[in-house]
Amino acid sequence: MNNFLGRHFSTSFDSVKVKPTSLKPLIDVNSRRKNWNPVPIPFRTIPEPRGQDPDFVNVAHSHLVHSDWNKLNALSIHVTPFRVKHVLLKIQKDHVLSLEFFNWAKTRNLTSHSLETHSVILHILTKNQKFKSAESVLRSLVSGSLELPAKMFDVILYSYRICNSSPRVFDLLFKTYAHAKKFRNATDAFYRMKDYGSFANY
Repeated sequence: MNNFLGRHFSTSFDSVKVKPTSLKPLIDVNSRRKNWNPVPIPFRTIPEPRGQDPDFVNVAHSHLVHSDWNKLNALSIHVTPFRVKHVLLKIQKDHVLSLEFFNWAKTRNLTSHSLETHSVILHILTKNQKFKSAESVLRSLVSGSLELPAKMFDVILYSYRICNSSPRVFDLLFKTYAHAKKFRNATDAFYRMKDYGSFANY
């Protein structure tokens, strides 16, 4: 991970004026960075599809790339979060199609999504700089439950590498929490990203 995340987070506080007397502690912190060892972002694999899951993923993928939504609709009763996640990973290079499928699954089957499916679409969208769409997805999620915001950081973290993601996804998380006035979650996300190398190279 490069220095981008640290710089990008700082833009959220551009409007805050810093007094000269407050600069010394910052300098002291910077001088200690040489001895600071960030926690590596973990790499976690996901279970491979088994049983009828591979058939669903392959057939759904075929219908998607051929824009055959009528045939895809016939599969909607068989949609699960696990299958949605694997389809998204399979089509992640096409962010437009990924979002279309994500929204289709949500419309057709209310139980088709989980925190993990949300994290995958957030990685896909932010990696392609579709920040408004990503924030819309995240806002609808964090506004509905008191428990979800606290869990979202870890879910995004553990799916980060498998999606070959961008540090922008954490910036999105921080800003969305701030805009939703979930300041405790925003602060927690900010400091946890420092732990995972917001000022370090990976």
